[in-house]
Amino acid sequence: MVINWGSFLTQKLMYTHIVLWKLKENDNGMNRTQLAQEVKRRLDELPSHIPEIITYETGINVGDYSASFFDVSLVSTFENKDTFWAYTKYPVHDEVVAYIQSIQEAEEIVDYFN
Repeated sequence: MVINWGSFLTQKLMYTHIVLWKLKENDNGMNRTQLAQEVKRRLDELPSHIPEIITYETGINVGDYSASFFDVSLVSTFENKDTFWAYTKYPVHDEVVAYIQSIQEAEEIVDYFN
């Protein structure tokens, strides 16, 4: 593979943020399916409060074959790393993060430029 670094370095790359969550089996009288629906509902409200978000997609796992699945995913893009960091500073974002942390078993994150 040959990369034209001059062209590559002058392109405007977007900042992509991907998060996967594995949720507790039960919490606060809700089962994992209900928790996933609540997490998705809360996440889906964020774009209406945070203008730095360019694209935002959430999903609840539907896979049912023998693999180790996470329950909820988020794929979001931002203009750059600075606008991503601005997104993380909104109180409404912090509230959603605190809720998810209270019901999660595991979290995996991948951030990259594309």
